[in-house]
Order: sequence, then structure tokens, then C-alpha cells
Amino acid sequence: MPLILTTIRANTDCMYSYFEAIRTSIIYFPLIALASIVPYAYFQYKKVGYVQFNRSLVFYMFSFYAMTAFFLTVLPLPQITEGFCDHRIGKVIPSYFPFRFVRDTFREVQGNISLFSIVKSSTFMVTSFNVLLLMPLGFFLRYLFQVRNAGIAAVIGFLASLFFEITQLTALYGLYPCRYRHFEVDDLITNTFGCFIGFVIASYTTFLPNVSKKPLLNRSGVTLTQRFLAIFVDSLLVILFAAYIIEGISENVWLLTLMKVGLLFFYFIFISKMTKGQTLGKKLLGIRIIRMDGLKLTYKDLIVRYGIFLILPFLVGEVSKFLIDTRFDDNLYLFLYLFFLAIWFFGTVMVTFIRKDHRGWLDRFAHTTQILAHRDHTN
Repeated sequence: MPLILTTIRANTDCMYSYFEAIRTSIIYFPLIALASIVPYAYFQYKKVGYVQFNRSLVFYMFSFYAMTAFFLTVLPLPQITEGFCDHRIGKVIPSYFPFRFVRDTFREVQGNISLFSIVKSSTFMVTSFNVLLLMPLGFFLRYLFQVRNAGIAAVIGFLASLFFEITQLTALYGLYPCRYRHFEVDDLITNTFGCFIGFVIASYTTFLPNVSKKPLLNRSGVTLTQRFLAIFVDSLLVILFAAYIIEGISENVWLLTLMKVGLLFFYFIFISKMTKGQTLGKKLLGIRIIRMDGLKLTYKDLIVRYGIFLILPFLVGEVSKFLIDTRFDDNLYLFLYLFFLAIWFFGTVMVTFIRKDHRGWLDRFAHTTQILAHRDHTN
């Protein structure tokens, strides 16, 4: 009975650490994914000319897996207390002997050699998880990264496992005063074997969508992804500057509003004029604004494009906010603002999805359009 209780407790602790690592990945991965969207899209456009949905989805699945695998090797992080290393002397000892898990398994079952007793042992469970840990890596190497050689995949799996083991051996690269997890040669063996199995499995999954990189050399139009990523970058830069720089200058509402309008004018109109139709976001995504008639962009064109459909909505929003704050018992201002916002959203966002040329109201009203920067020879 004590052996069974010990096994159950060991398995429970093991499962808790696994779930803790997965939970941590779920919490932090969205932040990392959001921060990497623009750089990832930028390199995709530079390399192949477009962002492939299937490949992007699989890439972020791989990123989530890689983060989870790393957390599985280091979490949960122990608290450094008095006598932290004293409690681990003689307990956290590196194991340099291969296939020790076989001996530990037989020792744990105590002569009761049966499939059931072996499977329920804690050593077998840990070994199985070590095999499973890098199976997805082998799968992604074959499916996403198009590695064709099983030997190369096994070497990559071994190096990944070695990285994890060195991380444990060095106590998280000196972050802790001493090791708190075991370094075991068996982990290198089982991890590498798992990576090899994952590679073999991926070799037979021909039913999955194709995610190979195929350069789109003849693309001539600007995609919706490029447009909205450029808007995202520009909006993020303006919002951050306004929040962390302008907001701290004064407490006068109208002065702050005037400064924000000036920021919008400088960023979207002045910079676009100086760079021949490119903000920083458009520069990163390789697109620019031009006139439909091919003539040179003027301040009038940019004021019409950005002033009416960007600065004007901002002013309406600021005035509406002031009226709502000062006359909170009157819902008319809130209704009118939301109605105006709905019309603006439809004209600037939804119309770009509906029309084949993706020209929203702001482009149609200003007689402008967006093209790939390398195709523009008029300016």
C-alpha cells in the first residue's frame, strides 16, 4: 500500500507540473503572438510576397508548442528560501548513465512484472512524457520546416533536448543558486526518440493542408492583410505616443485635443507627403498611397483622405466625450456618436471587404489608392 500511495502522489505532482506549464503558456502566448504579428508578416511579405493563412496558423501552433515545451522543463519555479541548496544536496544529482529508466521501472514494480504494473509506475509515466515532449518537434520539422532527412531531424531533436538539459544543469543559467531539477542522459535518449517518431508520423500525414513556401512573384495588388497590418502599426505608434508623451504635458482637455490633432496631422499627412505616400506602417508592409490619375500627391489629397476620415472622427469623438461627461443625463449625444461611429466603421473598414479593389470611402473620396511600393515609378 505505501508503494501505491507513493506512486499516486508522484504521478499527481508530475501532472500538476505539466498543467502548470500549459496554463502559463496559455496566459503568455497571446501577448507574444500579438507582438510578433507585424514582424512575422513583414518577413513573409519580403520573402514570399504574401501571408499564407495555413502556414501562419501552423507556425503559431509551433510557437505555442515550443513555449510550452520550454516551460515544461523549468516550471514550476521554486521560491528561493533560506537553506534552498541545503535541502537539495544529495537529492538533485545529475544522472549520466543511459537507460536508467529501465532499472528504475523494474525496481518500482518490485518483481511484479506485468504490463499493467509497468504502465502504472511513475517511472514509466515520466519516460512516456519525455518521449511525447519532442514528438511535436519532429512533426513540425517535417511538416512546417520541410526537413526531409530523418537523421537531421534526430540531430535537431537531440540538440533541443540538450538545450533543455543544460538549462536544468546550470540552474536556469545561474538564475538559481543551485540545481532544482535533474539532469539525466535518459532524457536526451527519450526526447530524441520522440522527435524521430514525430518526424515519421508527419511523413505519412499527406492529408494535411500544404504549408510549403511558394513565392508569389506576379502579385500586383495590395492585400487586406497588408492594409490592416499597416493600420495596426500606425495606430499603435500614435496611441502610444499620445498616451505616454502628450497626456503628461498638460491637464487642459482642449489643449491635449489640439496636440493630438497636431500629432495626427504630422504623422499621417506631413510624413506621408515627405515619403511619397508612406507612413511607417505602410513602409514596413511595402505599400504606398498614390493618386488615381498618377499625378504627384499633394497636401490637399492627404488632408481630404486623412482629415475627413481620420481627424474629423477623432474630433467628433472628443466633443461627444465632453458632452457625455458634462451632460450624462442626456443619452442623445451618446446615440449620435455611436451612430456616427457605425457609419465611419462601415465606410472605412467594411467597404474594403466588400469591394474587389478594397478601396474604402476615404480612397474613393480622395481619388487615391494603395499599391505595392516597388511598383510605383510615377513619383
